[in-house]
Amino acid sequence: MNSELHGILGAEAAQKLGDVISRERATNPPRIAVIGKAGVGKTTTINNLFSARLKVSHALRGTSEAGHKEFELRGGGILHVVDMPGLGEGLAEDAVFEEIYREELPKVDVVLYVMQASERILGEDQRIFSELVVPALQAGRGGGKVKQLVVGLNKVDLMKPVQWDERLNYPEPVMEKSIQGRCQDIARHLRDQVPELGADSVNYYSAEKRYRLDDLMLTLVEAAGKVAWKLPKETADPFELADPDVQEFVARWRAEHGEN
Repeated sequence: MNSELHGILGAEAAQKLGDVISRERATNPPRIAVIGKAGVGKTTTINNLFSARLKVSHALRGTSEAGHKEFELRGGGILHVVDMPGLGEGLAEDAVFEEIYREELPKVDVVLYVMQASERILGEDQRIFSELVVPALQAGRGGGKVKQLVVGLNKVDLMKPVQWDERLNYPEPVMEKSIQGRCQDIARHLRDQVPELGADSVNYYSAEKRYRLDDLMLTLVEAAGKVAWKLPKETADPFELADPDVQEFVARWRAEHGEN
């Protein structure tokens, strides 16, 4: 616990509160369902978004349909991730998976649906949203907006024109403008077709390049509601992938401005 809290509560009370918080994080971890078709970057998203690593020796065993895994967080605590089966392979498979979605999704705190931002055909994702994901989340919740649903548009570093500054690990202005325009169009189109999506529930990013992970994390925190405090606030640092002289400059700037 920080020194300010020590001053308010006293050392003993602050220590007890810290123990309660640690115990709560360990025994009742936040549950996040991650959904997306094969190849959209779900695992990289989890690792870099939460600065997490899979607890291999303590991973929970799941069924062949929905995997349950626990990740250790760098700042302490555990994250429980439900890796949902990919959809869109066929009507017969989706009919089976729909029951799994109905069973699993109401149990989680947040749902992150990962899409590839450079994908030009969105019809299948819209069908998955409207026919499977939204109904599963609304089951027993009275309908309306699905506040715990967040959409992540991943792999924007592959969008054309590809002009990524590898030295800074950041898109060139022309590419950044193109990314923004394209992803805003996707977000508007998704919300038009799936009105249950919140106005600010769609974010674009690159898990591989660690670009705009902070924005995605903020959206997840807002969607998590009462369990938001359990989510880690430290995403993987994009400047760790920049050139050494850039890393040195950023570290010096952060020190001068009191940032870690």
